[in-house]
Amino acid sequence: MFVALALNVARVDEKLRSLRMGGIKTVTYIVLLGASLVFISYIFGEPPFEGTPPFLEPYSNIIMFALPALVYIKAALVLIFGYLVLNTVSGLVYTYMLRLTDHPTASAIKSVTRVSGVALLLGLLSSIFNVNPAAALTLGSFGGLVVGFATQTILSHVVAGVFLLLARPFAIGDKLTVAGQTGEVKEIRLMHLVLETEDREILIPSGTVVTQILQKAKPKKTPKPVPTVLVLNPLPESAEPGSTIRFTGKLTEAETGKPVPNVTVKILEKDIMRDDLLVSTVTEADGQFNAEWKAARTDLDDTVEVYAKFEGNEDYRRSQTKQYVIKIAKQTESA
Repeated sequence: MFVALALNVARVDEKLRSLRMGGIKTVTYIVLLGASLVFISYIFGEPPFEGTPPFLEPYSNIIMFALPALVYIKAALVLIFGYLVLNTVSGLVYTYMLRLTDHPTASAIKSVTRVSGVALLLGLLSSIFNVNPAAALTLGSFGGLVVGFATQTILSHVVAGVFLLLARPFAIGDKLTVAGQTGEVKEIRLMHLVLETEDREILIPSGTVVTQILQKAKPKKTPKPVPTVLVLNPLPESAEPGSTIRFTGKLTEAETGKPVPNVTVKILEKDIMRDDLLVSTVTEADGQFNAEWKAARTDLDDTVEVYAKFEGNEDYRRSQTKQYVIKIAKQTESA
C-alpha cells in the first residue's frame, strides 16, 4: 500500500515539474521572440526607433540592401518561435489533461490545441505581410472553419462528459442500457462511458449517452424478513469443570452473505423439557460473535449439548446452528 502511494506521489511530482518546465519554456520563447523583433527593428531603424544606430553607420549600405528581406526575417522568427511555443503549450495541455482523463482524450485535446494554434499563427503571419483586412478576414474565417469542423465532435463529447461527471445520473456499479448496449458501469470518463459485461468492455461516447434514453436497472429488493445463516465454530469435545470455553461464529444473510450486525445470539444447552441459556452475546459490524462460558455440569449426565440460536426480528428470520457435544470431566475429590 505504501509503495503504491509513494509511486502515485512520484508521478504527481513528475507531472507538476513537467508543467512548471513547460510554463518556463513558453515564457522564455515569447520573451526571446519579442527581444529578437525589437533588436531587428533597432538595427534597421524601424518604428519606434528612428534611423540606423550610429555605430552601424559604416554598414548602412548592407543594411539598406537587406531591408527588403526584413519582413521575411520577422516572419521566419515568428514561425520558428511560434512553432516552439505551440509545441510546448500543446504538451502542457496534454500533461494537464492526463491528470483529469485518459490518454485518448488527452491526445484529442492536444490535437485541438495544435489546430487552434496553427490558425492563430497563420493570422500573425498575415499581419506581418500586411495582408489587406478582407484577405485576413477570409484567412481567419477559413482557419475558424477548419478548427470548428475538426473539433465539433470532440468538443461535444467533452462537454457531455463534463455534464455526466457533474450531474451523475448514474453511479459506478449501476446496470445500464444505452443505445442498445447493456452492462455494468465501470468508469465515467470525459469522452466515454465504459460499460462492462462478462466478456468485454463497451465504450460509448459521452455525447451519445446524453442524447439517448437511459435504462437503469433497479436493485433487487429482498422481501423481509431476510433468511439468515448462523454458524458456530467447532468446539472442544471435552473440558474440565471451571475451564473457559469460547464460542465464536458468524451470522449472515442467506442469499447475499452480508453480515447481520447488532443482534443477539444465544448459546443454549439442549434439554428434554426446556433448553437452558448458557450465555448470550451481540454480533459485531462484520456479523461475528464471541462469548465465553465457564464449563460446568448442568444436569446429572456428564455431557453438554450446545448450539447457537438467533431468535429473529422484523428484518431477519430466525436461525440456529447444529449441536456440539462437550464432555465435562468429573471433579476429583481432594484427600
